[in-house]
Order: sequence, then structure tokens, then C-alpha cells
Amino acid sequence: MKPAARGFTLVEVVVAIGILALMLIAGLGLLAVSARSGGDGFDADATVRLGENVQGELERLKHGADLAGLAAIIPPSGAATPLRLVATRDGRRVLRCDGAAPAADRALDDPAQPGIAVRDRYYLLEVEQQLDLPYVPDAGFLAVSVRVTWPYQVPTGPAVPDATAADASPAREVPENERRATVFHFALRP
Repeated sequence: MKPAARGFTLVEVVVAIGILALMLIAGLGLLAVSARSGGDGFDADATVRLGENVQGELERLKHGADLAGLAAIIPPSGAATPLRLVATRDGRRVLRCDGAAPAADRALDDPAQPGIAVRDRYYLLEVEQQLDLPYVPDAGFLAVSVRVTWPYQVPTGPAVPDATAADASPAREVPENERRATVFHFALRP
């Protein structure tokens, strides 16, 4: 006598597929969280690199003037309008974006110092003098605070091919309450 062949019932197959689908959905959810936290780690790493590049931009602004000249363009903490800089997402390019003829708005193909496209202005950096260490000409240093928020601008469409103007590619400013932020401090010497 042969044993009866046993197969899966339709109900068992549907339940197994349902369980597999739930496992896949949970796995994809974990993957999305992992990807987001990996991106946050990249942003935090780039934020750390910004310090050196912010100092480089401030040194460039100081070029041709002394520390007192730089102190004159960096307002004290709590001022209505801090000195504003922008940086690319990798944190390697930092340029001033306020005042007359801001460096960030220069032509993108400027051979001496190209600007930064609005869509690539990922970090907004607001620089102020520290109130607890005000600039004194004889002190030999200028203490500054830099508030970094990101993402500052995000692309809203494809990049304009061969764009030469900083605002040629579509972008939108992210509201401040939707940005992440950090603050760092350093001293500039003559």
C-alpha cells in the first residue's frame, strides 16, 4: 500500500506568501532607516571638515586687511544679520554669500574663483564674534562662533547643462525648522 501524497493546501500557500511579504516589507524598512542614518553620518563628517574650510574662507576675506578688518565684517553674537557663508555637500568649498558681490554668486566657470550653484549650497554657515571673548586689537586673536545648518538648498529639478550662473539650476530653500544644526567655535590669528 502506497502512502498518500501530501501537498500544500491553498490556505497554507497564501499564509506562507503573506509571511514572506511581511518579512520583505520589514527588511526594506530597515534598509531605508540604515540608508538615512548613513547619509546623516556623511553630513556629520562633512560638517567636521567645514571648520578648516571656513577658516580658509575667513583668511581669504582677511587678505589685504588685518584682523581688525575681518572683525569689522563679522558682527557680534546676537546681531540681526551674521556673516553668511555657504558650502557644498562635501564641505570642501566654502564661500561668502552675503554683502556686495558675494563670492558664492560669481560665475560658475570663473577661472580665478568659481561660485557655487544655488542647488549645491547644502550648508549655511552663520559666523559671529563670540560675546564672551570680544575682539580687542591687542589680544592677537578673533574668537568666532559658526552655526551650521543643513540642508540649506535642495535641487527641485535637473541641473542646467553648461550653466554659468550660480542660480541657473532650480532649487528651493529648506525651511529652518526642517534643517539639522551644529555650532563650532575657533579663534583666528593675525
